[in-house]
Amino acid sequence: MSPAGRRGLRYGAIGAVVLAALALLVVFFPWNTLRGPLASYLGHRLHRDVTINGDLHVHLGFPTRVEVDDFSIANAQWSDLQPMAHAARMVLTFDLPSLFRFTPDTIELTQPRLVLEKNAAGEANWRFGGNGSGAAAFGDISIDNGTLRYRDPTLRGDITIVVQTTPHPANGPGELRFDGRGTLRGDPFTITGHGHGLSALRRVNDPYQLAFDLRAGATGIGFDGTIVPAAPEDLRGALRLRGPDLSQLYPLVPSPLPWTPPYNLAGDLSHANNRWSLQHIKGTVGESDLAGEFAVDVSRPRAATIADLASRRFDYKDLGGFIGLPPGEPGEKAKTPAQRKEVQKREASSRVLPDKPFDLGKLRQHDVDLRFRGVSVKWGRFPLDNLVAHMVLKDGVLRFDPLDFGVGDGHVVSSMALDLTQPTPAANAQIDIRRIELKRLFPQLASPNGSAGRFGGRAQLSATGNSVAALLGSMQGEAAVAMRGGEMSTLQLVLTNLDLARAASLLMRGGDEKADIRCAITAMHATRGVFVPDLMVVDSAEELIHGEGSVDFRNEKYDLTLKADSKKPSLVALRGPIRITGTFGAPVVRPAVGEVAARIGAAVGLGILAPPLALLPLIDLGNAPDADCRALYQNAQLATSAKAKPPETQSSAPRAERKPDRQENVARSR
Repeated sequence: MSPAGRRGLRYGAIGAVVLAALALLVVFFPWNTLRGPLASYLGHRLHRDVTINGDLHVHLGFPTRVEVDDFSIANAQWSDLQPMAHAARMVLTFDLPSLFRFTPDTIELTQPRLVLEKNAAGEANWRFGGNGSGAAAFGDISIDNGTLRYRDPTLRGDITIVVQTTPHPANGPGELRFDGRGTLRGDPFTITGHGHGLSALRRVNDPYQLAFDLRAGATGIGFDGTIVPAAPEDLRGALRLRGPDLSQLYPLVPSPLPWTPPYNLAGDLSHANNRWSLQHIKGTVGESDLAGEFAVDVSRPRAATIADLASRRFDYKDLGGFIGLPPGEPGEKAKTPAQRKEVQKREASSRVLPDKPFDLGKLRQHDVDLRFRGVSVKWGRFPLDNLVAHMVLKDGVLRFDPLDFGVGDGHVVSSMALDLTQPTPAANAQIDIRRIELKRLFPQLASPNGSAGRFGGRAQLSATGNSVAALLGSMQGEAAVAMRGGEMSTLQLVLTNLDLARAASLLMRGGDEKADIRCAITAMHATRGVFVPDLMVVDSAEELIHGEGSVDFRNEKYDLTLKADSKKPSLVALRGPIRITGTFGAPVVRPAVGEVAARIGAAVGLGILAPPLALLPLIDLGNAPDADCRALYQNAQLATSAKAKPPETQSSAPRAERKPDRQENVARSR
């Protein structure tokens, strides 16, 4: 063998020995001695302290397998929870390229515990390193019996979730399933759901597919869409809401929502630049259907709500919470504790008007721009249509402009303002009533084959108070309602005069008749919640009816008298005034006992002395004149020509100039 061949053989033998020695070194290397350097290397990359308290095993091959026991990553310095992450066992696999990059292809975690949180300044503990990035570029992650805790002081949220991954199918992502409970905005809740494998979470700024159902008491929230890990409030997807009362979503939904009956709504949720938007809303609130869009902008100091909603079938009782009434039918059981408490309070009181104070804190801290359209509206027994409302709450001032709706083939146009910035809220309202058919509202007043006529009117009112009852009980202003033409039931009219003979004649003929209405006019003024008619006249072909008295909103009492003078003679007419008394909750309509009893007594006395004279006190000659309708219309216009004065400038006594107007009208009508 040549010298060169011998040198090659010698070098080959030396290389083989070195390789064998290296192989033996790798196989029998005490890998635990590298725990410290490895933890230091990882800590340098993550800018956090990393500790390995258990064993470190390395199984070389393709792929290479690294096993680490009792592994921990420290939390951010500002956190009071340590560590941020811990695993009883961690297994990492590498192929040759990923081994050189030291970025594992897969990670298997046994009993991992992870804390994700933000501090009061909005810093997130999952932001590694000074540049706010540094997330590791690993592959698939599997978890066995894991726990995730999320804390956020701005949301007052503290959530603990049990996490389990399922093996991913071929050519598909793994799945993450979770089940947890905690508090959000201080209220307890439970949550279940599923999402893509945890490996997708390493891209903290990319949308992560997620679906969950959250329940807090009787309230349920379902979501199917995406969430951005770096901003857990950044959601986009399909949202389902169901619960007993929309107001219970506050402050999770930072908008001053009123009391509502049970709701079931769905829509498309999105969030960008601190603006939450729910579009394509469909569902029900109580007996009303609802559609449209709703958005809340929390980027400004005062949260702003913008909504555009519509309903094809709307029941006003479903939004009784706007005026402090428990919504829905009184007998419904599905009311929240706060609503049930208000129901019990109202049942124990004889009062009808809602006296629940306005929540001035919410109303002063939020802005709202709400547009609503209702096609068919149920308002008690009165069918409304084409309701159009635009409510604006801006800097503590609430305005309804317009608040319009159709009723009785006519139209009501109104505008209202409520200043909530004052210690005691102050309100102003202007209402116009246009060509409403009385027959559509009160069918019993119409003649058998005729119309009850159309009426219109207007009102200008102001008030102060911190509830609907307080506002109505302090009203100041004027109002007038007038009707010209039409026909009414003769039977209804003659009964206002207690004309028994003519009523009996109509009934014996087997039916009713129509009576022409020449005019019907009421003009009144309000002083500290008490409405007093300056004139109240109904002039028909059968009767001339005058009214007087008051309607007291402060004490919720009626005190009205209707007196009819017949235009046709009758042999038996008690001619007693009709009295309307009692409370708003229990009104009483009956004849004035005194005058009727006097006539009956006189008839009885004369009957004893001379029976043929017994009917004299009951005879009505029917000589009532026609009213001067033109003058009455003019006086009604004068009564409301001046705008209502501010509440603080109004006098508590009826204004003296009202008396001559009413006396002049009565004189003209007689």
